[in-house]
Amino acid sequence: MRQNAASSSGPEVYNEVSGLAKKRMTQMLERMFDSADEYYGWSLSEQDGQRVVKLLRHKQRIIASSFNFQLSKHFNDFKAAKDQTTSARDWNRLGLPGAIDPRETDELTSIAERYDEAFREFDRSILKRLQTCIKRPRASVYENPLQVRRLCECFQYAIDSLNLALNYKLALYYLFADRFIEALGPLYRSIDRYLLEQGMQPDIPPARILLRDGEGLSESEPPGSFTPDQSASLLILLQRFKEKSRQATAAYKNLFPELKQRFTHLGLTGHHEQIDQLNGIFKLIFEDEDLPVPVKQQLARLQIYVFITAIQEEDFLRRSSNPARRLLDEVIKHEVEIARGDNPDFSGIKFIREYIDGLASRQFITIESYSEMLDAYLEYLREHEAKTRKARRDEATRKIMPLVTGRLSELTHPLEIQGTSLILFEKVWLPLLVQIALQKGMDSDAWHKTIAMVQRLVWSLIPKSTLEEQTELLEAQEQVAHSLHRAMRSLKLAEKLQQSLRDYLSLQQQDVAEKTTQNIVEAKRRTRSLGAQSFGTFEDSTEFDAMMQTGVFQVPKDMLETLNSKKTEPKRVNLIETLNTGDWLNHRKDGQTSLVKLKWKAEDSSLFIFVDRDGSRVCEIDAEELSSRFDSGEISTLEAAGTTDSEKTQFSFMKTL
Repeated sequence: MRQNAASSSGPEVYNEVSGLAKKRMTQMLERMFDSADEYYGWSLSEQDGQRVVKLLRHKQRIIASSFNFQLSKHFNDFKAAKDQTTSARDWNRLGLPGAIDPRETDELTSIAERYDEAFREFDRSILKRLQTCIKRPRASVYENPLQVRRLCECFQYAIDSLNLALNYKLALYYLFADRFIEALGPLYRSIDRYLLEQGMQPDIPPARILLRDGEGLSESEPPGSFTPDQSASLLILLQRFKEKSRQATAAYKNLFPELKQRFTHLGLTGHHEQIDQLNGIFKLIFEDEDLPVPVKQQLARLQIYVFITAIQEEDFLRRSSNPARRLLDEVIKHEVEIARGDNPDFSGIKFIREYIDGLASRQFITIESYSEMLDAYLEYLREHEAKTRKARRDEATRKIMPLVTGRLSELTHPLEIQGTSLILFEKVWLPLLVQIALQKGMDSDAWHKTIAMVQRLVWSLIPKSTLEEQTELLEAQEQVAHSLHRAMRSLKLAEKLQQSLRDYLSLQQQDVAEKTTQNIVEAKRRTRSLGAQSFGTFEDSTEFDAMMQTGVFQVPKDMLETLNSKKTEPKRVNLIETLNTGDWLNHRKDGQTSLVKLKWKAEDSSLFIFVDRDGSRVCEIDAEELSSRFDSGEISTLEAAGTTDSEKTQFSFMKTL
């Protein structure tokens, strides 16, 4: 092929270069196909890898033919001076077809950018010499038919007709970069020297590969006299593997067999011990059938970083407190436990993926990075599990609340008719029934026993009309008071709230007992129908009391918020909130003013009971109604009512008595 400048014209030299490039690249593709079965870098499972190898052997002639067809087109376009304004920025518009998946474009762009610096001198040198061959005055680097981007286009075109799945295409791009683009150095050197020998741009010196040895590291077999710069070779090799770890892929692969092969190929034999140790560790991880695949995919990205730390830190892998090993062990242990349980949503895979994304963007990773990741991972699991449980509980509560509320409303309807406050049911029995429905179900024995106790409480809060009912009422009042106490302990309500509700029930029971006595004396029967529809006969409450163990149905704080979210916040006035049990107020009714005492007040100031001087109940009103009566003047403080000094003295004396 070597000829003198005088015996060959520029177009002939151009055609020679085109033919040489196609011939040599066909040979390079064949070597790439032959080495595919020993390739481990395409991040495919073993089964998928075997399919790709089989496909390449079956389709290699079609791929090579399509590749050369596209390469010839690039040479012809360059000769015809097409796309004179094309630049690297125009690749998506003028090179790669717009119909391909964006991930393909990203991968090919990554390959091209990876070699921009290394082959920069060849790109410009060969471009200038080819321009001289055909006397083309202007051309961009991108238009060079031998530029890496153009070769990526050729390969994309060659495999596009195979109609492969995306993961197979990406795998072939990895192979193309590592076994074809990586070996371009000798081809570029021979074409550049041939053009120079033919007199094309003799003022431009022979190009060289930047950041590499003069003989080049892209040789499929390095020259025997070549001694690589191990530090530079190691840096370049590890950087390539780090780039593969930046993004998680659907498939994962143990990188260490290929890494060992690459190190041996480059004469880097000083780290085989670390490679073998890590190969064994990650082999066990990837073969663990209990470990979810998404976790394996993310841990696979840590391989190269753990290896870098291992070769930087002496005896790193032998330490019992090895932070990287502890990180892997803890992640595997927790994720396997989560996978075996009933709550896969508790997994920390989201955290692992995002944290490794952050690690991949760092320039350096230290030993402390693994400890920091482990601490953050464990903290994330605790917080994430709590949040997930809360979200599930809130959702379940929202779904079951209407059912429980509806059933409770049916039971307490008689009390609503007679105007009795339902504060006991809102504070105790509603949350208890919700908890039982969530934990045991609405068809459980616990549910039916609790419903029976609610029915008994409702019955006991309705005044009776006969001596027989009065006898049953006195027995029932003692039972429901005890059952209320047990229910509140089971919910673990605040002690102050428990005492307040016990006092309220005592007042209610006293009022019902007094009205029952009046009804019997006056022989009135108007409340019998209400009592009859609420409860029939009494049952022994021993089983219910035994079921209400302290804290067994404790309501979480977040559920209390959900329970209260459905209630309308009553109107509050500062004056109401400052009222204390035992305070005396003026009460005006039908033009007559009398003194009333606050006998009982709900802990949250939502309900108030007032009695007169004799201790008889005057009224039971909620905060909104009390506020309204203060506004209208129906109820007022002694000072606001203009009580005289003598009246205050008389009142103070009576209060003391």
